[in-house]
Amino acid sequence: MPKPKTPKPAVTPTTAPLVAFNPAAAQAWMEITTECARFAMDRVQQDFAAQRAMMACTSPADLMALQTDHCRDAIKSYTEHATRMVTSMTAAVDMVTGKGTSPFSRKYDDIPL
Repeated sequence: MPKPKTPKPAVTPTTAPLVAFNPAAAQAWMEITTECARFAMDRVQQDFAAQRAMMACTSPADLMALQTDHCRDAIKSYTEHATRMVTSMTAAVDMVTGKGTSPFSRKYDDIPL
């Protein structure tokens, strides 16, 4: 007696990303989420340290200088993180898509001129 065939599930717009999922995408996702978590933990620690230092200030001038330094460092940190994220995401897309070329695409160098 032949085995009954199991029906193949239909691909819907909701399930399409899951169908297209591959190990390279999973690796890229893990690297990006790990970097984001590391950055968030570092920022929280730096923010708490700045808060403790601001609470210990004895003059408005010291507070202003400390707050200015903290804001400057935070902006620099967020800018560097954003740059790292763009670089990581670009590398991930290149890794997953193969630099945007399909293995079936023609290179058009075989056409005589």
